[in-house]
Amino acid sequence: MRLLIFISASLLSPAEGLVSKSTAADPIPIAHRGLLRNAPENTLPAFAACLELRMGFELDIRTTKDGHLVVLHDDNVQRTTNGPARSVRDMTLAELKQLDAGSWFDDAFAGERVPTLEETLSLVATRKHGSTIIALNVKHLTREGESNLVTLIEKYRLLGESFAFDQSDDMSRRLKKLNPAFRIGQNVNRLRIDARLEESLLDCFLLTSTPTAEEVSRLRKRGKLVLFNYAGSDEARRNREIWKRAAAAGIDGLLTDYPLECRAVWRTAAGTAAITPPLDPRGVWVETPRATPVIDRGMAGAWDHMAVDNPYVYAEGDRFFCFYEAQNKPIASGGCEAFGIAVSQDGITWEKLPGNPVLSTGADDAWDHIVAKLPAGLIKRNGLYHLFYSGRDSHRKQIGLATARQLAGPWTKSPDNPVLRRRAGKWDQVLSTHPAPVFEIEGRYHLIFRGMERRYEHQGVGLAVSSDLRHWQRSVDTPMIPVAEEIASLAVARVNQSFVGISQPMDLQNRSYWFSDDLKQWQKGPPVNFRASIKAETLSNPFLSGGQWTVLYEQKDRIYRAVLQLPTSRPPRNE
Repeated sequence: MRLLIFISASLLSPAEGLVSKSTAADPIPIAHRGLLRNAPENTLPAFAACLELRMGFELDIRTTKDGHLVVLHDDNVQRTTNGPARSVRDMTLAELKQLDAGSWFDDAFAGERVPTLEETLSLVATRKHGSTIIALNVKHLTREGESNLVTLIEKYRLLGESFAFDQSDDMSRRLKKLNPAFRIGQNVNRLRIDARLEESLLDCFLLTSTPTAEEVSRLRKRGKLVLFNYAGSDEARRNREIWKRAAAAGIDGLLTDYPLECRAVWRTAAGTAAITPPLDPRGVWVETPRATPVIDRGMAGAWDHMAVDNPYVYAEGDRFFCFYEAQNKPIASGGCEAFGIAVSQDGITWEKLPGNPVLSTGADDAWDHIVAKLPAGLIKRNGLYHLFYSGRDSHRKQIGLATARQLAGPWTKSPDNPVLRRRAGKWDQVLSTHPAPVFEIEGRYHLIFRGMERRYEHQGVGLAVSSDLRHWQRSVDTPMIPVAEEIASLAVARVNQSFVGISQPMDLQNRSYWFSDDLKQWQKGPPVNFRASIKAETLSNPFLSGGQWTVLYEQKDRIYRAVLQLPTSRPPRNE
C-alpha cells in the first residue's frame, strides 16, 4: 500500500509562524497537491502524510453550486473522481460527496471523498508537527467564498502558516480588507520582483526562476516569505542541482511534486541525511538461528515440498516479504517450478501466504513454460507492484515481468514478456535475474541482470535501464563485472549513496564484496566472512531488520537466515 499515515500529533502554538527559519540548507518542502505520488491528489490521506512527515503542502480551492469551499484541482470532476464530466460549480456539496476520489489512484484508497476546505484545515490544526506552510491555490471563489476562506483560516488559527495565491490582485485586496493579517502570495517572475515589492501587496513571493542569494536576501529584508515554485511532474522539475541551489540561496520553502526526494537531496548536501548502518566488510555473517531453516519445505505433495530456494526480500512498512522459488518434484518427472511469498515482522519468523504459489510457469507454448524462477527486483510505481523473474522454454532463458495491485496477488504476467531478451551470439545470450532490487536513480529504473554465453558458463553482470519498467535497454554492450569472475549471483543493497554487492562465484570459497557508486562501475573488495552450519548458497539481497543487516539464503533446498555482526575494538579472546 502506498504511504498513508494517521498518527496523533500535538498542536502547534498559534504564535509559531512562517517568519522563523533555521538554516539556508533547511527549507520546508511544499508538496504539490499533497503527497500526490503516494496518495490521490488533494485528499486528506495525501495531506495527512505531509503533516506527519513535517512537510507543507499546496491545495486547490473551488466553490460548489451551494457555496461550499472544496479542495479539487480541476473544474471538471472526471479526472480525479468516478464522476461524469461535470463542473464543480454546477454541483452541490452533497452531490460531490457521493463521488469516489481515491480508487482511480489505487484500490487501497477506494471510497475516499473530495474534502471540504474546513475538513482540510481541521486536519492541519490537529496533525501538524511544528511550523508548516499551507499554500492555498485559489481556483474559483465567490464573494461569499472569499469571506468564508478568511473566516476558516482564522477559526483554525493558521494565519501565520498559510497564504492564498493565484487570485486576482483585486481579490487579494478584498481578502486583506477582511483581515490585514491574511497572507497574500503570488508567482513572481525575476524581472517583476522590484515592481511587486513597490506595490506592497504581497506577503509571500513564489519565485518562478531559480532564486539567487541576493534575491532572497533582498526579499527577506522587506519581511517577505520567499518560496520557489518548482512544481510539475516532468523530469525537468526533478533537477537535484536546482534543488540544492535553491536551498543554498536561503529560501523558506520549495513547491514540488517530489518532496521526499527533494528533502533527501537537501539533507545529504547538508550532511544531515539519515545514515544507514554500514555494511562493513570486516563483519562476520552468522547463521541465526543456528542450523534451523526459517522457511522450510512444504509437506509431502505440496507445491513446495521438494525445495524452497533463491530468496529475495522486499520491505514495506513494518513487514518483510520474502519471494522464493519452489519445486514439487524433479522437472524430468513432470515437476513444476513456481514461486510464492512468506511474510515476517521480525525477519526471523516467516509465514507462507495461503494463496501460494503466486506465479507459475506459462502455457505449453509460452516463453516461460519450463521455468519461472528467481523472483527479484520488486518495485512499486503508480500503485502497481512490478516483479521481475527468469523464465525459460526449451531453447531460451530470458527475463519477464509480472504486476499486481496487492503483494498477495493476483499477479499478471506482462504482455510485453520477455521484457529483457537474450542476444544470440553475445555474452548475454542466456539471461536471468540477480537478487537485487530495481533501483530508481534520477527518474530512471536500473535492473542488474546475469548474462551467460551458455547456461552456467562465462557469466557476467549486466545493467539495463528503463523509464517505465516495461521497456528496457542495456546500459552498455559489455558486462559491468566481467565474465572472468564467473558470478552466478550478486546480492545487492543500497547503503546511503552507494551500492554494495555480495557475489556468489562458482567456487563459494571465493565469495567477495563489490562496491559501486552508480551501478555501472564496480570495484572488487575483500572476501566475505560467512559462518553457516552447512554450505550457504544463493543469498538474498541484504536488508535491515531491527537495525541489523540481514540476509536469507539457500542451504540444501531450505532457506536460512544470517545477520552481520560488526567488528568491535575489543580483540577476540583466545579459545
